[in-house]
Amino acid sequence: MKAAIHQLQYWPGLRFFSKLRSADLFIYLDDVQFEKREFQNRNRIRTARGWQYLTTPVISKGRFAQKINEVEIENTADWKADHLRAIKLNYARASFFKEYLPGLEELYSRDYRLLADLAIATMELLKEAFAIKTPVKFSSEYGVAETASARLARLCAAAGADEYLSGAGAKAYLDPGVFSFAGIKLSWQDFRPREYKQAFPGFEPDMSALDLLLNCGPASGDYL
Repeated sequence: MKAAIHQLQYWPGLRFFSKLRSADLFIYLDDVQFEKREFQNRNRIRTARGWQYLTTPVISKGRFAQKINEVEIENTADWKADHLRAIKLNYARASFFKEYLPGLEELYSRDYRLLADLAIATMELLKEAFAIKTPVKFSSEYGVAETASARLARLCAAAGADEYLSGAGAKAYLDPGVFSFAGIKLSWQDFRPREYKQAFPGFEPDMSALDLLLNCGPASGDYL
């Protein structure tokens, strides 16, 4: 069984869903330290001027060591209305915007206290829209205490996987010897992004997968 593992993210990108679709089991890494200015609480959408971040405000002051599944959203400002407004403004001309707008409005109508709940909502909306059937688990279900490469190998073993599918960017820091010692095959994702028609002229890569969905609809799977 081939497993893949990735941190929870808000509106993840295409590489995330390509890896999700390629795995037999996907583990949401929810009990590792939250990293500011990464993609756990933000991602990019296409605009007429290029792109912009949709960033979920979170409470982080004095909480440096908090885990992703402990992060609380700063709900004093109406960020949900701001994000939905930005999506409507920038994707009104996208080919499948009207088809998916009700689902987006429903998602942003909910109350969220934890960032993890919001991230899961966005990931599940896209997973369903892309017709990806890969089962998912949470790393917190396994109670693994190791860190770095050992943590990933241990999660694979605990889940009964004999192969770990990693993003190519992790070649810089993963220790293949750890996986070999655990009897787990280490394989690398080979994802090469392809251009698709966006709502504005030109092409901006590395957007949230929401951009792909609203522009390509049912054909989105061809680009994952």
